[in-house]
Amino acid sequence: MYHIAICDDSKEYILYLSSILKELEGNINYKIFEYSSGEELARNMDRGINYDLLILDMQLGGMDGDETAEIFRKRFPYAVLVFCSGVRQPTIKSFKATPYRYILKQQKRQEIMETLREVMTEVEKNSSEPFIMAHYRSTVKKIKLKNILYIENSKRGGRIAVCPNCDEAKFEEKLLVDKKPEELANELKEYGFALSQSTYLVNMNHIEVIHVDDFVFDTGEIFKIARAYQKSFKEEFARRFSNKYI
Repeated sequence: MYHIAICDDSKEYILYLSSILKELEGNINYKIFEYSSGEELARNMDRGINYDLLILDMQLGGMDGDETAEIFRKRFPYAVLVFCSGVRQPTIKSFKATPYRYILKQQKRQEIMETLREVMTEVEKNSSEPFIMAHYRSTVKKIKLKNILYIENSKRGGRIAVCPNCDEAKFEEKLLVDKKPEELANELKEYGFALSQSTYLVNMNHIEVIHVDDFVFDTGEIFKIARAYQKSFKEEFARRFSNKYI
C-alpha cells in the first residue's frame, strides 16, 4: 500500500485531488493522509508512517511550503514530492527539496490528472527498488539495499552501515534492524550480500578487490574475512562477479 500525504490549507482542494487520484486508482492500493498546515504534517512525521508521496501547497500559513518540504525531505529522502500553488512560482530553495512535479491549481482537471498519472508511475518505480526496513530513532525507514555497505551485529539485531555519499548517510543516528547478520544472509543473498564473518553481512557490490583474508570496499575501507568464511565468501564473490573481476 502506498501512503500519500496531501498538505493544503484548503479542504476543498484536498478533496479535489483525492477525487482525481481515485479516478487513477486502477490496481493501485493507497491511503491518503490529509494535513491542513506544515506544522500539522511535521508533527505527524513521527507516527511511523513511510510516506511514498507528498503533494504540498507552497502557500501555507505559518510554516511555508519551502520549510515544510525541507523538513519532509530530510525524513523521507526517497518519497516523491509534488508542489502545488495558485500563483506562487518555485524558488531556488524549493528545488533543493527535489520536487518531481509542479501543479498549478488553475490547471484543467485533465491536465492535473495527466500529471498525477506520471507522479504515480514514479511512486511505483520508487517502491519497486529493493530495500530493507530499518529503525531510526522512534521511526521506521526504507533503506535501499544498493546503498548498504554492510550490516553488523548489534545488541538486539543488526546495525546498517551505508555509503558515505548516499541519502541515508544524512541520518544522524544508527540505522538498526531486528535481525542479526546471520539471519539476514539468506534473505539478501540474491542481492549480492554474503557473510565475511558471523557478525558481518557484506554488500559485495561495493567490493573493489578481494585478497586471501581481506577485501577493500569502494570507500577504501579494508575488512577481514574470517577463516571459516573465506571459501564460501570467495566462491560467492566469484560466482556473482567473475565476468567483471576475474
